[in-house]
Amino acid sequence: MNRRDFLAGSMALAGQQNLLRAMGALSAEAKSAVPSSSPQNLLTNTLTESFLASHLLSVQDWHPYPTWSERDSWEAIPADIRARVVAQAEAAQKDGWHAILATTFLQFARTGNRSVYEAQSFGRRSHLEAVVLAECIEGKGRFLDDITNGVWLICEESFWGVPAHLYMQRAGIGLPDITDPIIELFGAETAALLAWTHYLVGDPLAKISPLIPKRIVLESERRILAPARNRNDFWWMGFEHNNRTARLNNWTPWINSNLMTANLLLEENPKLRVYETTRILRSLDAYLNQYWPDAGEEEGPGYFSASPMCYFEAVSMIEEATGGVSHVLANPFIDAMGRYILHAHICGDNYIDYGDAHVHASPDGELLYRFGKAVHDGQLEEFGAYCAARRGLAATQDHASSGQERGLPRISRALPALFDAKEIRNAPKEDVLLRDSYYSDLGLVTARMKAGSSQGMYFAVLAANNGRSHSHNDTGSYIIYQDCQPVAIDVGVEAYTAKTFGPERYTIWTMQSAYHNLPTIGSVMQHNGVQYRATGRTYDSNDDRASYSFNIADAYPPEAGVTSWTRTVTLDRVKDVVRIEEDFTLARAVPVTLSVMTPRAAEIGPGGNMTLKLAPGNGSASLLKYDAAQLTPTVETIRLTDSGLRMSWGDQIYRILLQSNGPVDSGKWSYEFGPA
Repeated sequence: MNRRDFLAGSMALAGQQNLLRAMGALSAEAKSAVPSSSPQNLLTNTLTESFLASHLLSVQDWHPYPTWSERDSWEAIPADIRARVVAQAEAAQKDGWHAILATTFLQFARTGNRSVYEAQSFGRRSHLEAVVLAECIEGKGRFLDDITNGVWLICEESFWGVPAHLYMQRAGIGLPDITDPIIELFGAETAALLAWTHYLVGDPLAKISPLIPKRIVLESERRILAPARNRNDFWWMGFEHNNRTARLNNWTPWINSNLMTANLLLEENPKLRVYETTRILRSLDAYLNQYWPDAGEEEGPGYFSASPMCYFEAVSMIEEATGGVSHVLANPFIDAMGRYILHAHICGDNYIDYGDAHVHASPDGELLYRFGKAVHDGQLEEFGAYCAARRGLAATQDHASSGQERGLPRISRALPALFDAKEIRNAPKEDVLLRDSYYSDLGLVTARMKAGSSQGMYFAVLAANNGRSHSHNDTGSYIIYQDCQPVAIDVGVEAYTAKTFGPERYTIWTMQSAYHNLPTIGSVMQHNGVQYRATGRTYDSNDDRASYSFNIADAYPPEAGVTSWTRTVTLDRVKDVVRIEEDFTLARAVPVTLSVMTPRAAEIGPGGNMTLKLAPGNGSASLLKYDAAQLTPTVETIRLTDSGLRMSWGDQIYRILLQSNGPVDSGKWSYEFGPA
């Protein structure tokens, strides 16, 4: 098949799917259907080197957004948004620039703390972004000196990344070796920020000193662009055998989207411009080639905006820079990657939070709106506009004044958000609540009572493996909500430290299966690694019920002695309850404990009933029913000290332990959650 036929077929299929979706003719199952595998080498087969040589715009001709001197475009941004950006810049300017010390950098090597340095480094970059955008919005020159200071400070830094990523340099963790430049997430992101600064306000900065824009180009070339062209051994590139993880993760699209930005905005040599673009596309292909065949995002909603959405940014950027004739985004698999966030959406600002994530992992609304438009998916457009109206730059005054809006996204996302703000505010908005989803390869199932409503019971289960990127030992754990309020939860992750990604990762309590909604078998928990997985998955859904069954025996190490453990999670849409059935056989009789993590205060009642209560005024109570002849409950209180977990759940959560009444070697247990 030639490229013309391939593109025509992809566009026809995408168009047919979207037409049917718009007409309401696709069932829930059909809406989530995707091709049997990810498209292989999609970008390099379409955007070939010869194609790029004839179509890629030069750095002088590529004009993605208005620059500082194009006043009409900047002044057309809604006045309240302009005022918010300027206010943020003024606050940053008032706070000033701060020294970042070598001993602060060394905290990671000395104590494992990565938060202090990252807060200072990220704060410096947020300061620069704010004053660049404010200067473009105002056009008065009053932020130019502050921009100069920010650019020069960042260019004087020894390293643009973070201490935790220095494992990639030959000298290892400690201080950065300036003779061994490495490319990681935040170094690439810094290059993109400086490239946009050069593009937007390079001319007025050159009037202050021509060395300022020249320094941006020099440092970006030395630290980022040259290593990206000349080295093949960074694991995230996917060019050589990846010893760190079996599957490329968010690093690949995140870094490449920023490389694409820096390359297109700064590289003037046509041959190098095409050469590096080709390498970026090759690396992005390596990422997509490995993507789950069902288009599921294994890192979860917390990394959705950093993984498939970064892929979209990189691809949309190169499509724009080549005249928009390739239509790569018409491939239906790309749409399916975006629709994952709809299936991972529980309700409101709540998302399933398996692995290293927090429950309130709302996507970047403006970016999702752009994605929906690009792939012609009306539901994604409407959900993106809905998210943007609540927490984005396009947030309405009601949300902005209530503090629900976010700060500025990184500049590559802030620019289109600013110029699309009017359109997004006027666009249709919908809190999309899909009834069912089943990701047969990833192993994810979600189900609610009915589409379009958060009322009633809801469950999500990820029965995958314990070797996913950012995964915890959580295979087969369930998440349950009632009327958009949590009942049984995935706790999430504490602030990253050296321990988080080191050999002691699974000594952290939030990573362990005993602190997920899972069995502990004779004091043995699940183990980490891709070989520890769920098997025998079966799924069924209709108007009366949604049921997911799987065997988690292989998720436990041999010392657990699990012959078989089939868990079935069922949403009964007639009775409005979620029922869990445990059918197991063990090699020997041992005590078994079922953990249930909940933010609700648990009151043990008579006859196998436990009432789970939210704080007064937050929602209705839930009822946990179990067989008291087989299980005895106890309740532990867990005080939360991590700020991220406290933002998710409050000061404390509870662990309900349903313990077998003595050692058992087999069992058939059933328990259910529903309204009290």
